Amino acid sequence: MLKFIRLVLACALAISLSVPAVAYAQLPCQQGQLGGQLILICIPPNWNGVLVVYAHGYVAPQAPLMLPLGELTLPDGTFVPAVLLSQGFAFATSSYSKNGYAVEQAGNDLNALVAHFKTLVAPFPVLGVLATGASEGGIITTMLVERFPGTYAGGLALCGPVGGMPFQVEYLGDFRVVFDAFFEEVFPFGTVDVPPDAFQDWETRYIPAIRRAIQTRPHKVRQLLDVTGAAVDPLDPIRSAVTTAVDVLAYSIFGTNDLIATADGNPYDNQVTGYQGSKNDVALNARVERVTGDPLGQLYISNFYQTTGALQRPLVTLHNTLDPVVPFAHEAIYTGLVASAGSSAFLITVPVVRYGHCNFTGPELVAAFALLVQQATAQIGP
Repeated sequence: MLKFIRLVLACALAISLSVPAVAYAQLPCQQGQLGGQLILICIPPNWNGVLVVYAHGYVAPQAPLMLPLGELTLPDGTFVPAVLLSQGFAFATSSYSKNGYAVEQAGNDLNALVAHFKTLVAPFPVLGVLATGASEGGIITTMLVERFPGTYAGGLALCGPVGGMPFQVEYLGDFRVVFDAFFEEVFPFGTVDVPPDAFQDWETRYIPAIRRAIQTRPHKVRQLLDVTGAAVDPLDPIRSAVTTAVDVLAYSIFGTNDLIATADGNPYDNQVTGYQGSKNDVALNARVERVTGDPLGQLYISNFYQTTGALQRPLVTLHNTLDPVVPFAHEAIYTGLVASAGSSAFLITVPVVRYGHCNFTGPELVAAFALLVQQATAQIGP
């Protein structure tokens, strides 16, 4: 047990000292396909018996399937799997079998990846599997740890919608309809009537229109933020408001049709939502677009995209307090779910006081990972 913790602390020290980037081709890794997913598996010669599985974040459904190598590279060029391998951990990740909203599919794909890994190393035992993931991968990690305690010894959920996708869908939908109410000239279509080819004009038409609307009408921007609760950087409110609006509205343009198709119906509904925080809430509620949700779509995300808080293994969450894409409020929601399930002893929430989505430093990431391993050591063994 002590040896294992020392390995983790050495890993933390390695990253904090900015280990030089290692060429991907030099690593003991192999790529392949497993069912409909692309996979990457790396096993060091000094493997310590522990596998780290990474669940990547949201990828636009219009993009091709690919491995999340970019997500795994720190700003200084450090390839995170290289650091893990240098400390004896094995590493595996997947493209998932679909992009976009893929929580259900990703869970199945990563479970299949773990099972495949075990066949590769047999007859050597796997002492433990640690799940990690960012953004959409954060809720995937959380649900894997909740649902499969016999497979995963613990998890690290980074900037994820851990409170559940029903809340996240409501946040994204509410931001879109309130934005439209204040800046009606930007989008010539409704919240759930996004043309399939609208994403093609995102960079050339819609981002410039969003930027222009935010920069020219700051009085409306303040109301938009007050009503939706969306975060901005208090040190640079206007510029960060553009970032917030662009990043949140991108899910509407790129993801709405995929969400509806995946859930077999539109899960967003604001028929009875009362919006508050503007200079004239009566006028705002009168002009905001009203959307009727589909019961099948709502049932789907309640079943397959909702966390329970029922933990039997440790879970560490790391989240920016001013996250504009996945609100920090998810952490309070999940803490409540965990308390209701009687699982509070298994949850550690680490807030990072900073604006941005998944805006963490290398040392912060490594410290969170070290905390996870320290908590999971009892599950992994000596």
